[in-house]
Amino acid sequence: MSLFKKITQVSLLFFATLFVLSSCQNDTKEIDEITQKEAIFPTEHGKMVEILYTDSGLVKVRLTAPIMNHYTYNVKERYTEMPKGLFVEFFNERSEIKTMLKANYGIRYEDTKKTEVKYKVQVTNVDGEILNTEQLFWDEATHKIYTKEFVKITTKKDVLKGNGLIANEDFTDWSIENPVGTITTGD
Repeated sequence: MSLFKKITQVSLLFFATLFVLSSCQNDTKEIDEITQKEAIFPTEHGKMVEILYTDSGLVKVRLTAPIMNHYTYNVKERYTEMPKGLFVEFFNERSEIKTMLKANYGIRYEDTKKTEVKYKVQVTNVDGEILNTEQLFWDEATHKIYTKEFVKITTKKDVLKGNGLIANEDFTDWSIENPVGTITTGD
């Protein structure tokens, strides 16, 4: 084979490779979106966590969770997740428990100051009234808890059921939005 043919073949091979490589292009925005979706890891991770929230030296809330993950990087809003459940005690000014909450899952969004708990949610107030539901929201700004889900409230006298609830955050003043079943009156 002549030198001219070898140079021609090598040149063709070089230009063909260059053409193939230059035609393959990745959109960097698309790559960023894919990697951002996959790169969400907790900034902090804890097991058997107990957190005390205080105000003026008084404990207001004690939260315990078997696992707690705090996410601050690569998320739209920073949040804390309790994927294996949580137990919360709320205290009055005399350091007495006024309300207890337990659920199998919880998530608190830091910027909007809203918390969602779900799966076997139970809230017990100072009067012994018990709320059971599958999902409950707490808005720290309005000091309200609410849900659109089915609720069951057990009082000392009655068991009340319905869909939807709104209450103050210590669950001492509550209202079922759409009650169902028989309700006993004081007549």
